[in-house]
Amino acid sequence: MNAIITGASRGIGRACAETFAVAGYRVTAVARTEAQLRELQRSHPTVEPLVADLTVSVPTGIYDVVILNAGYYAPGGLLDPGRDVFGESWELNVMANHRLARALLPPLLERGHGHLVVIGSSATDDTSAHMTAYGATKKCLRILYEGWERELKGSGVRTTLVAPGATLTSSWAEETPPPNILQPAAVAELVLRCVTEGLTGRVTI
Repeated sequence: MNAIITGASRGIGRACAETFAVAGYRVTAVARTEAQLRELQRSHPTVEPLVADLTVSVPTGIYDVVILNAGYYAPGGLLDPGRDVFGESWELNVMANHRLARALLPPLLERGHGHLVVIGSSATDDTSAHMTAYGATKKCLRILYEGWERELKGSGVRTTLVAPGATLTSSWAEETPPPNILQPAAVAELVLRCVTEGLTGRVTI
């Protein structure tokens, strides 16, 4: 079994790459930072690094599991002066995932099996004032997921939207994380369980 995981150099994506590798999957780990991917490969030899900026390039291939995790977070509102956080987030959080789905899902459809997992966010349910720009792009991604879910229904390809709450990643470097923040490994274990147990629909943690 093989899986492609985007945003795999750190945070939830790296935890997913490690978790799936340990579970026996051949993992294609996609990220912009080659050094971090090579370090991941040294720890887990079944991981194949793929260096790519998903805002300008689209990986292709045939995989059993497609995990769309790559995303961008920065605090900010839609009307904040000086910095357009929504605009910064749009290309990666929305358009890159749209292009990836169009490239990676048709082979799953042709074979009639596979699993698409999209990493969303609980911010689509309750967006704090300091993260409305991020929440807006994640809500766009959620609607894209719902469209993929409908179009893949009955094809044999399973679909899951994993929506974690606040998770301790490098995105929190400039903020103080809450005391009950999730660990990336917990999210990765849920993603693996969704795939191995065939859990579909929106799953929160």
